[in-house]
Amino acid sequence: MNSDIFGDLEKWEKVLKILDGLKESRELDENQAGLARILRFGSNWRLIEKVLECGKEINQPEDKFLLEVFKIITDRNIYLDARILALDTLVCLFPRMNQKGGQKVSQVFIVRNIRNILNLPEPPLFHEAIAKSLEAMTGTP
Repeated sequence: MNSDIFGDLEKWEKVLKILDGLKESRELDENQAGLARILRFGSNWRLIEKVLECGKEINQPEDKFLLEVFKIITDRNIYLDARILALDTLVCLFPRMNQKGGQKVSQVFIVRNIRNILNLPEPPLFHEAIAKSLEAMTGTP
């Protein structure tokens, strides 16, 4: 796994092309460290949204990627659309979690912490998205 495949993230147009290529060649799983780095970088909305969209297609999500997606959901300084997109990504990845040994981020951790967000003062739209996501992940609201 090469976490440096994306190079200089300031050259975002090049990074977007690399992401398209990885998605097309179905090599997203092998580049999760780099995807997580892009989410951590966080200064370009185009990259964040593209990684979150591509992330939905990861077959075996790794802790480092899951945690960065989760951080976006919980970061109240990030714009609401990105937080909701991160929720959608997490819902897609949820059934694929814990399929390989050694993964520390569990479905229980995700559900418990997502549920805690409902106790925080957030925009109603975000609370709705949280509730729908929890229902999709657990089968109960």
